[in-house]
Amino acid sequence: MGGWTPVISAMLDLPEDVTLSGISIAVVREAMETDLSPGTALQLAVTGMGTKRRTEFAAGRLCASGALRGMGLIAEFPLPVRNRLPVWPSGVVGSISHCNTIAVAMTAPKSRYCALGIDVESLLDPDTAQRIQQYVCRNEELNGLERYVPCRRRSLTLLFSAKEALYKALFPLVGRFKDFHSAEFVGFEPRSVVLRLTHDWASCWRAETKIKVRYAWLGQEVISAVCLPRYLEE
Repeated sequence: MGGWTPVISAMLDLPEDVTLSGISIAVVREAMETDLSPGTALQLAVTGMGTKRRTEFAAGRLCASGALRGMGLIAEFPLPVRNRLPVWPSGVVGSISHCNTIAVAMTAPKSRYCALGIDVESLLDPDTAQRIQQYVCRNEELNGLERYVPCRRRSLTLLFSAKEALYKALFPLVGRFKDFHSAEFVGFEPRSVVLRLTHDWASCWRAETKIKVRYAWLGQEVISAVCLPRYLEE
């Protein structure tokens, strides 16, 4: 796994009982070109996928296995899938993400957390940033974040990633698709942003609920993480 994993865990200021694992996509691509044997569980899982998708899937699942090992658990590899979501071992919550350069996964005990969400995004190029801004956030949100992150592309990339991490945490709980405007930026801290739900997502995830999203930049990539303690769902 990537040697930067402990660094990112510290930069995100993750709780001690939340485990993160990361790996370079390039490392996984090279390994799959030389070491993936026909008939293995991973080979069967990626059958029919294009090269890029195969590599990213494998990288994410390797990270998931690494995070689980960090908890002292050995699980089926790769994790089974249900409704397009990984099925975590009993007693575990987790989340996986990847971009073109790195993959990450985060796990924690279900007894303490009701959900996790992690997302990694590469810095948006200017054309993409201009094209998607209206779908990601209101101008007021972006202007507010730019007071603390004085670069429009970095601010937009961070908001995009933070909202993705929030959605990935809450979707398994609410089972409903939500667009980017279902949460809005309302606060900033040195290593986190605060998002507020703009309407009810579910009976226990009401409008006005505020959720902290941790973030860290790793070169041109931003990693966002949501850790929802179990008491929030009560």
